[in-house]
Parts: sequence; structure tokens; C-alpha cells
Amino acid sequence: MVHYEVISCAELGGALVREGRSLTSRQISRLGLGAVVSEEELAGERVRFKKVTGTGPTSGWVSTKLLRKCEQPKEAAPKPYKGTSLLVQAETTVLEKGPAAALQEASSKGKDGNLLAAMAHLASGNPKAALESAEAAQESLKGKKEDEASATLAVALAKLAGGNASEALGLANTALGLFKEVGDKQMEASVLTTIANARLGMKEINPASTAVQEALKIFREIGDAEGEQAAQLTFSDICVAKEGKQNGLATVAKERAEYFKSKGDKIGEGRALQKLAEQQLTGLAAGADMAKLSDEAINLFRQAGDKKLELAAMHTAAVAQLVGAADAKAAEEALKVSQAIGDEAGLVDILFTLSSAYLAAGQNPKALQNAAQARQLAQKLGDKCGEARASQAAAAATLAMGGKPEEAFKLAKGAVDMFRAAGDTRGEASALQTAARATGTSEAASLLRRAATLCAASGDEAAEALAQLRLADALLLCEGGSMVEAFKSRREAGNAAERARALFLVQGDKANQARASHTAAQSKILLGDNDGGVEAAMQAVVLARSDGDKWLEAISLRTAMSGQVSKGSHAEAYRMAKEVKVLFNKLGTKNMEDAIGSFLVQLEDVLPKIHPIPRRTIAPLDNNMNLSGHSVFTQQTNCIVWTLPVTQQAYLLYCLELLKFADDLKSIPEKVSFLVVTRGVMARHLGETAASSIEGVYGTTVFAICRTIRLESPKLQIGVVDVPSCCTVHEMTECIRAARIDPGPRNEISFIIDRANQLGKRPY
Repeated sequence: MVHYEVISCAELGGALVREGRSLTSRQISRLGLGAVVSEEELAGERVRFKKVTGTGPTSGWVSTKLLRKCEQPKEAAPKPYKGTSLLVQAETTVLEKGPAAALQEASSKGKDGNLLAAMAHLASGNPKAALESAEAAQESLKGKKEDEASATLAVALAKLAGGNASEALGLANTALGLFKEVGDKQMEASVLTTIANARLGMKEINPASTAVQEALKIFREIGDAEGEQAAQLTFSDICVAKEGKQNGLATVAKERAEYFKSKGDKIGEGRALQKLAEQQLTGLAAGADMAKLSDEAINLFRQAGDKKLELAAMHTAAVAQLVGAADAKAAEEALKVSQAIGDEAGLVDILFTLSSAYLAAGQNPKALQNAAQARQLAQKLGDKCGEARASQAAAAATLAMGGKPEEAFKLAKGAVDMFRAAGDTRGEASALQTAARATGTSEAASLLRRAATLCAASGDEAAEALAQLRLADALLLCEGGSMVEAFKSRREAGNAAERARALFLVQGDKANQARASHTAAQSKILLGDNDGGVEAAMQAVVLARSDGDKWLEAISLRTAMSGQVSKGSHAEAYRMAKEVKVLFNKLGTKNMEDAIGSFLVQLEDVLPKIHPIPRRTIAPLDNNMNLSGHSVFTQQTNCIVWTLPVTQQAYLLYCLELLKFADDLKSIPEKVSFLVVTRGVMARHLGETAASSIEGVYGTTVFAICRTIRLESPKLQIGVVDVPSCCTVHEMTECIRAARIDPGPRNEISFIIDRANQLGKRPY
């Protein structure tokens, strides 16, 4: 018979027990730290147990993640700390008998059972009834200092559960004073934990952290492991609220490691370091950090002489190396240790990890060989979940080797059936995605829909995001069927990609967020939403560029280019195409570069040709100018030269002068034309990225003023020309002359001076 010891991690608050196998079944209570249970039935990651030693319910269902296999039941488990207060006695009764039985017992006791009823109502999630019972207990226990303190704390707990943190804090402080007077250290620490929870509810993070650390210190001094675990849960909540989930849980693990190190407890320190490594693995942190923590845990377990824990830490190190650099050395070393100590159950997990490491390293035959060995061993041990994982690994290795997709699909489907029978929804979803890779697009989409649904039901947002992204990619490849079916597939693909993009954004996964944005852009453009498609594609470009993925940046920019063509923005598409061509050139993809080059030629044929404005040369004349000839001044013209204002005040005066001038011209019955000249506002030297002076920004307002005048007074034919700030008098004259001949479609034109013919030297 298999036995387990409860080693529940602090952030989960103990081994939660439920009535049934389902995660939605009713909660009973929690198994205490160090309790030993025997396995009655195993279903995936859930086990039905019977308690052998320790505190907690006698039977129920619990997660195997909170347990560790032990060779045999312990003869004498560590005795839990026994408190003497009424509140502790009530909590113990609820923990051992369950809330329903505790309520029946409380009702049979009358007034003496009010405190027990309050704790039972709290365990059942009924804070309103708990508050009524706790206040009744507080009233009946007045005069008995220790009992009154227990009732006061119960009222505080009920108010805290009801969301009234400020009142709960005041009551908890009252209870703290009473417990200090009677010298009950256990309850003093419990009240401090309640105070920390109340302050956390009031967003007072630093005072909450101080209170819970003081509670942890007291619990450790008196040896109350269960109280320490409850305080660790509160400390974890505070750290997560202060630093975020990943950093907060790391802080908790580091604090535990430091505590065990100060006590000289190598096993405890090693477990804390291993837990920290596993948390970093969950958060996809750097493999080097995980490997370092795992190596430290291995050394501590080796010094303590615990081969089982040493092997578990070696397995974690192997997974860390797999994440970091796809190195199989740690997994090979763990395999040798597992074979040496005869741990066949652990050998299945290590062979699976070794297969994954070989697959990541591109050694596909070795990956398939180890997966087959793990499968055979799991079948021998009757480990259905292990067999399912090994079958899935064999399917992935078969696909990587090329060919035999039917065999890979058969293996993956077998893994799906085994995971489903075991109730492992996450494993089933992962196997469905592997099966989808081995089949056609239509069936793959169906499998991926099921995988995404299972991931969402299990609460695994990271797996759901990947499944949604793969579903979107598969749906975009579905080209068969009618136009209506194609439209539905594209719309579903867009929804799946948007869901994946939102999930990746929350997780901070920029690489996959970029992929999801690109897929969303493709679906939007296919559905005719060109503006939305271009926007999503450009977001993918930015994300891929920040992540260093040049290929994704190139294809995302190409998708944006396609959207611009669909919009009819050929000039913008031409600019993007030139940038895409450069990217593909750097990537060394000659065929893609040539394809974009051909596309550029087609765009050049579509774009309007630019013809130079006809120019005249103005020769120097003497003072006796003959204005009756063909000079630019043959027509009477009003001309204002708008130069850069020195100060903002001067700029305002110039604007008012222009408005007054335009207002005066309105009184003239016939049409009046005049030209406003700015200098250095829009036009710049080649190589200048912006106007050299901030006053140029003020000058841009002149263009807006002229547009307003043009709209309000159509008979005023106003034109605007901007000349470079460095132009000579003759060059300025030439710019004005050219603007009078053709001021552009909006009566606005800007000139630059290309003295070194740099425009002519460009390759495009």
C-alpha cells in the first residue's frame, strides 16, 4: 500500500481536502503538516486517502502535489501543538469532524456551543451567521478574560470574512491585549496573523508585513507548525500584494530557506530552495537561476543523506536545464541515481524529462527511445498518468522525426483517453494539442477547440493562451468549404487570436503576444478590417523588435504592408515594402527578398510619377526694372515673408497681424490672392531630423491659421510656402516663384535644399 506524507507548500495554506474527486466538490477541511495518509484510489493528480497519523479529516480526496511518498507509515508523527483556549478547541473540532457535524454538536450545547457554531459557520463560508454566533458567545463569556478574548477574536474573524477590515482590526487589537495578559503565546500569534490580514484588507502593506513576521517568530518559538503554516499563507498574500505573484512567492521561499538555515535544518532549507526553483520554472524565469537553486538543494539533501529528496531535486535541476539550454546532462545524472536506489516510480518521470531534453536538443531518436522506455515502465507499474505522459512524448518525438503522422496521432489520442480517464484535464489538453499537430487542419481545429476549453476550465491561462493561438493558426489554414464557412473560420480565428493576445499581455509574454497580434492582424485583413489589421500587425512588429525576433518582425511588417495595399495606401505600402526587403536581406532569405522586390516594382507602376516643377531663372536686373515683361512680378501680388519669431510674444503679434490683414481683405469685393511665406518651419536640410529651433514649432500654427482663413473666406486665395532657413535671397525668390506657379493641391508647399545631391545618390 502506498503512503504519503503531507508537505503542503505555504502559499496553498495546507492540504485542502474535498468530498469528491472533482475540484468543484464540497471542501471538508485541511490535512495538517506532517500527517501520513494511505492511498485508497488514485485518479490523475487526485488521490482518495485514509488518514493514518496526524491532524485533519479521516478520509477524502486531496491533490498529490501537496504530498510526498514515504516508504511506510511513521510510527509516531510529530505531535501538533496543543492549545488551551476555547477558540483552538472549536477549530480542532471543526477540523476533525467537519463543519456540518460541528454545527450539530454546537446546537446540542446551547449557549456553550456559540463559539463552536461561529467557527463552523466560518468554515462553511457563512460570515453573517458566524458573526451572530460569535457576538452571542462574546456576550455569554464576559468576565472570563481568556474565554472573552477567544470570543472577541471570533467576532474579529467574522467581520474580516464579511469584508469589514477596519472593525476587525480594532477587535483583534482588543483580543491581543487580553491574550498578552493571560500569557497565551499561541493565541497571541494567531491574533497577530488576524491583524496582518485586516491590515492587508485595508491596503496597509508594511504594517501587515511587520505583524505577520512577529506571528511567525512566535509560532516558531513555541513549535506550532500548523500555526506557522497559516501565518506563512498570510505572509505569502502580503508579499504577492507588494511585489507581484512571482516575486512575492520567491520572497516567501527565500525567507523559509533563511529560517531553516539559521536552525541548521538542511532538509527544510533544501525543500525551500527546491520550491523556489519550481516557482521560477512556473514563471519561466532564467534556467541558470533555477539550476543554481536546484544544485544547492541537491547538495543539502546529499549532506542530510536523503536520497529520495536528492533525486527529486536532481529532477528539478534537469527540468531547469531543459528550460535554459536544452541540456540533458542533469537528467542523465538523475537517471543513474534513480536506477541505483531502485526508484521505479521516479524513474518514469525522469525518463519523460530526459525524452523532452533530447527532443529540445534535436536528438529525436534518443527522445523516442526514452519515451518508449518510460511508457513500458509505467505500464508495468500501472501508472496511467505516467503512461499517458510517455505516450504523448513518443508522439512528439515521432512527429519531430518526420513521417508516420498516423502513428503519432494514434499515440497522442491514446494519451488523451488515458488522461481523460484519470481526470487530468491539463494533461488531456496538452495531448490534444500534440494530436492536432499530427492531423489535418479541420480535425486539428476541432481538437484545439477542446484543448482550449479544457485549459480554461482548469484555470491554466498560460496553456489556454497557447491553445487559442494554435487554434487561430489552424483556422486560418482552413481554406475548404463555402464562402460562408471561410468567413466563420476567419472570424473564429480572430476571436481566438484576440483572446490569446489578451492572456499573453497579462502574463507579460512578449514573444507569444507578438505571434498572437500577427495572427489577429491576418484574420482582420481577411475579414476586411484593414485599419484594425494594420494596427495589430504594427503592434506585432514593435513586440517582435523588442524581443529580438527578426523573422516575426519581417513577416508582421509584410502583413501590415498587405493591409495598406488593401486600404489603397500605396505610398505607405511602398515605404513598408522597402523596409521589409532590407529585413529579409539581413535574414538571408533570398526568395522572400526577391518576392518583395517584384512587389516594389508593381507598386512603382501604381504610384503616380513625380515630375519636377518647371522653373525659370531670374537674372539680376538694374534699378530700372521693366515690370511689363515676363517676370514673375508681372501680376500685382501682396507678399508677407513670415520668418522665425525670436520669442513667443513676437509669434503672437505676427499671428494677430496676419488675422487683422485677412479681416481687412474681406471688405474687398473681388477675389484677392496672397502668399504667406514661412522660413524653417517645415523645410529642413537633408539629414536634419527636426527643426533646429523651438520657434519653428510656433511657426507651424501659421499653416493652421491659413487653413482656417481659407475655409471661412473662400474668396481669399491664400497660399503658404515654407523655405529652408539657410537659403539665400535668390533661392528664396525661386521658391516663392515656384509656389506661385504650382502651390500644390492644398495651396501649401515646402522646400528643402539638396546642395550635395544626396537625393540622387539614394539606391531607390
